[in-house]
Amino acid sequence: MQKRGKRKQTRRRLPIALRASVCLGIMAAMFALGWHFGVESTRFHGEILLVNDSHRLAEDYIPEGLVNLYEQRHSFRLASSDIYLTRETYEAMERMFSAAEAENVNGFIVTSGYRDFARQGEIYAESEPGKAQVPGASEHQTGMAFDVTAENSGDGFESTPQYAWLCQHAHEYGFIQRYPANKAGETGISYEPWHYRYVGVDAATRIKSTGQTLEAFLGSAR
Repeated sequence: MQKRGKRKQTRRRLPIALRASVCLGIMAAMFALGWHFGVESTRFHGEILLVNDSHRLAEDYIPEGLVNLYEQRHSFRLASSDIYLTRETYEAMERMFSAAEAENVNGFIVTSGYRDFARQGEIYAESEPGKAQVPGASEHQTGMAFDVTAENSGDGFESTPQYAWLCQHAHEYGFIQRYPANKAGETGISYEPWHYRYVGVDAATRIKSTGQTLEAFLGSAR
């Protein structure tokens, strides 16, 4: 009697285990699809957020951990007192500009950081066609991108020692020049030597070594 009871109990447990395995498999597949396709059509690859005209942020998207750069310790100048970035981006940027200063490369001026959806809409409305991204398509809304110039930049930032230093060292601190020359076909944006995006040291180093755009890098990482 006891042996028969044990066999019956085993037969009852087997379908439950199978159903649990199937449910877990379905949940894992749904999670993988959700991660791949992202939220609000924005694509996430690992921890790197891709934002462009094809992958836009929602109107109510606000990054966590924004800090006011004016209130933080900084080894660079600010064009205004209301520039914000995520803390991780700010801390990496501070390390980067401190390293430049230690090599006697000074005079960096951060001109822009985080912009919300509404502010980007104002800039877009005030700009000539092709000179600004539509609301939701700007990396500035991530809080992980900044624009920079230099004192006495003359003919342009790309002709300065500050730009030359960033070209050589920015990846060591997790930053990439987001819109390189002759890559508008991939990025959708013309050359912007002043625009830098935080992606982390590993990704920035790989992007630097391959000469890829962020779009191409993330495409190859899928």
